[in-house]
Amino acid sequence: MRFFLLSLMSVFLCFEAQARVFDMNSESFAGYFLVTGGTSGLGQGAFSGEASNVSFDNSAKYNYSGEFGFIYVQSAVALRFGLEILAPESVNTTASRGGTNLYSDTSTVLGLIPKLTVEVKLSSNNVYRSFLGFSAGYATVTMKNDYTLTAAGQSAFPGVSDNNVQAKGIGTLLSASIGIERLLNDATTFMVEAGYRELMINSLNYTSAVTTFAGSETSGSQDVDVNGQARKLNLSGPFISLGFRFYL
Repeated sequence: MRFFLLSLMSVFLCFEAQARVFDMNSESFAGYFLVTGGTSGLGQGAFSGEASNVSFDNSAKYNYSGEFGFIYVQSAVALRFGLEILAPESVNTTASRGGTNLYSDTSTVLGLIPKLTVEVKLSSNNVYRSFLGFSAGYATVTMKNDYTLTAAGQSAFPGVSDNNVQAKGIGTLLSASIGIERLLNDATTFMVEAGYRELMINSLNYTSAVTTFAGSETSGSQDVDVNGQARKLNLSGPFISLGFRFYL
C-alpha cells in the first residue's frame, strides 16, 4: 500500500514538474476567434435608387462580424490567417412618395472574407503583448432585397410585383488596427483591438433573372439603379474587436 501511494505521488510530482508555464514571448501557434462591431458606411446603399422619386425611413448604421482562424507568432511579427463573416445590420424600411407608402423593403447584406493580418509587436512581457495590425482580404458580398408593394405601390408601378432581388459583388478589404493581448488562464489569452476597415463593393451582378423597378434583368447582368448607375456598397468604418486565442 505504501509503495502504491509513493508511486502515485511520484507520478503526480512528475506531471507537476512538466506542467506548462505560459510565456507570451515563447508561444508560437494558436487558434482564435473574435467578434467585431462598429459603424457602417452602408446606409441606404443596398436599396436607394431602386425606384424613382421615393424616400426611405431607415438605413444600415452598423457592421457586425465574426472571425476565426489561426495565428503564427515569430518574435516581433505574427501572421494571422482567418475567415471573417461580415453582416451589416438588416434593414426593414418603407418607401414613400409625397407621404404615401408605396412598398416595404427588407434588405440584408452578407460578406465572406478570407484575410491575412500582419501583427507588429509594440511591447510585451510573459503575459501581455501590444501590437499594430494590418489586414488585407478578398471579400465576396451578397445582397438581398425583398420588397412588397402596397395598393398605392401597385398603381404607381404597374407591371411590378412583390419581388426578391439578389446580387453579388467582390471587393478588397484593407484595415489597420491597434490591439492588446493578455493571458486569461492556462494557455488562453483575451484580446481587444480597435481600428478602421476600408471595403468598397463597386459593382454587383444579379444572381438570377428578376423584374425590378427599372425593368427586366437577366442573371449575371449588372445591378443598376433607375438612373442606370451601378450600385455600390460602402462597408467601410471604424471597429472594435474582442476575442480569444488558444495556444497549443
